[in-house]
Amino acid sequence: MNRNVFGIVTVIATLVVGATAFAQQHRPYNEIMKDVAATFPNLKKNLDANNGAAAAEDAAKLEKFFTETEAFWTPLKTQDAVRFSKRAQQVAVEIATAAKANDMKTATASYANLQRTCGGCHSSHRDEITGGGYTIKP
Repeated sequence: MNRNVFGIVTVIATLVVGATAFAQQHRPYNEIMKDVAATFPNLKKNLDANNGAAAAEDAAKLEKFFTETEAFWTPLKTQDAVRFSKRAQQVAVEIATAAKANDMKTATASYANLQRTCGGCHSSHRDEITGGGYTIKP
């Protein structure tokens, strides 16, 4: 009887772990990039308007999105893209911190750093498709 209980518990545990792993699947990369593309200009608008609270909120969103990009690239073992993602997270935190302190000069300078970081990854891992759109290259 104990073996049967052990077997049933093992099967249930395996199913729970499998279901949890399935639920933690990453969302599609293009969705993440669409969120970045929507948030990035909004951040700039808020920085230009000296709206520190809104800029900090946008920067926090970007940090989350770049955490997702890191999770996307890590299993592909694309080390430079992982580094770009980590750097983008760091810069997003710098922007948020400066914006919360209403240090818009520092936040804007960090925004420019973030643009360069994004551009580096895009030039290395993105190809334009004829007719519009992009494809990624690991």
